[in-house]
Amino acid sequence: MFLAAYPHAFFFPDSRPYVAAAADGIPYTVRPYGYSLLLKPFIHPFAELASVALTQHLAAVALIVAGYAFLARRGVRPWLAALAVVPLALDARQVTLEHYILAETTFVVLTVAGLMALAWRERIGAVGAALGGVLLASAAVTRTVGLPVLALAVLYLLVRRCGWARLGAFLLPVGLILGGYLVWYHQTWQVYAFGQYQGRFLYARVMPIADCDRLQLTPQQRTLCMPDAPAFWTHRPDMYIWSSISPARSHYPLEADDPFLGEFAKTVISQEPGAYLRMIGTEIGWHLAPGAPLDGSARCLADLWLPPGKPGVSCSAGYYLPAAPPLWIPPTTVPAPNPLGEKLQRYGDYATTPGPFYAVGVVLALVAALWRPRRAGWRTAADALLLVGAGFGTLVLSVATSMFDYRYAVPAVTLIPLGAALAVTRIAAVARSRRPEPATPAPPLALPSVPALQPAPALQPAPALPSAPALPSAPASLSRQPTAASKIAISPESSH
Repeated sequence: MFLAAYPHAFFFPDSRPYVAAAADGIPYTVRPYGYSLLLKPFIHPFAELASVALTQHLAAVALIVAGYAFLARRGVRPWLAALAVVPLALDARQVTLEHYILAETTFVVLTVAGLMALAWRERIGAVGAALGGVLLASAAVTRTVGLPVLALAVLYLLVRRCGWARLGAFLLPVGLILGGYLVWYHQTWQVYAFGQYQGRFLYARVMPIADCDRLQLTPQQRTLCMPDAPAFWTHRPDMYIWSSISPARSHYPLEADDPFLGEFAKTVISQEPGAYLRMIGTEIGWHLAPGAPLDGSARCLADLWLPPGKPGVSCSAGYYLPAAPPLWIPPTTVPAPNPLGEKLQRYGDYATTPGPFYAVGVVLALVAALWRPRRAGWRTAADALLLVGAGFGTLVLSVATSMFDYRYAVPAVTLIPLGAALAVTRIAAVARSRRPEPATPAPPLALPSVPALQPAPALQPAPALPSAPALPSAPASLSRQPTAASKIAISPESSH
């Protein structure tokens, strides 16, 4: 539907530097080169970058199939496995970002595939570990937020006790890819780095809380203060990077100034840690809430990640139209009626992953890990924590080092549902293991057999008693009184 509604890929200001780096063949100082490497085969004069959007859509479809197969292999019920990949398939922001010339889709595909490669088998093999290392390292040189995911993967391998050989198989490609990139960047810019804007991003992050009247700063650091900054910059701190009236842009525009900007940001955090934590906690809460309290320019930025009714109108995605030199900014999109696009726009008003679902996924993963961990196998709980931790961790890190932006929450749309499905499966298994076994009726007692009674033998008459010898006659006085014995008649029956 997207390809039918929008025949060209979408353009964002970050898109042009990605394309420029692909055309020049040198690393980009703002963001890593990984996505530009993917774009390189598509770059030529009058390039039609809709083929890039098509490739990204197909990669997401392949990830849907792989995610379902992974969960099914791990024993998740089919209906739950299907439900877990629904956000990746139908989330309006996810599908819209697949249509942009931006690195988000590539990062998500590489990260999720790398984590699934590690957790695919009951026993981690050397091939799976090496493949996971290649994919996760490639994700890290696509977006630097992938570097902490690599650290999480190493911790996972240690917890799984995969052995030094498998850990080495994972770390070898990671070292080659990251080390090779650092060497290449040094050969180009004489600095070992993945980019030279990290300090600038962190400077912009802390400026909304930087109370320069109370901070202890050097005279040079005070030149970075901006007490009269526009109010909407509080929700759009990236303006401290790109606006021409920002002190960082007007006084310190060079890449060599990045360490100084980073030191200023660290000074602000060290002197105002409570304000920094409150700001980060508040904006993380926006990701977990049904909606963020954005207005003005911040709301306009959020609307860019939804399907446009008319591409090119204010606060809507514009087309990346072909231009003669690849380094040129593409021509401006002329808005035109788009009936299918208007339907997709109405779809995008409702079909986004609700923020509370992320919170539920985190809670489920923690319950699965902490509730009777010795029952029903702990491996499923470890895998749930790996996926949910990677998804929620990238969300937290983007808020802590850059800004609140729904664009940076896209990894959570895929990773947290997958981890939540594993967590539910383990919780159900633990619950079943706690149920008492049904009572089994005892077998009937085997009574000893009683021999058949034999009829009693027929009674025979007693033999006749021998006659007693004649007694002498008693005296006459005695013979008149008969004795009791003389009155008893003896019969054979009574004798017997």
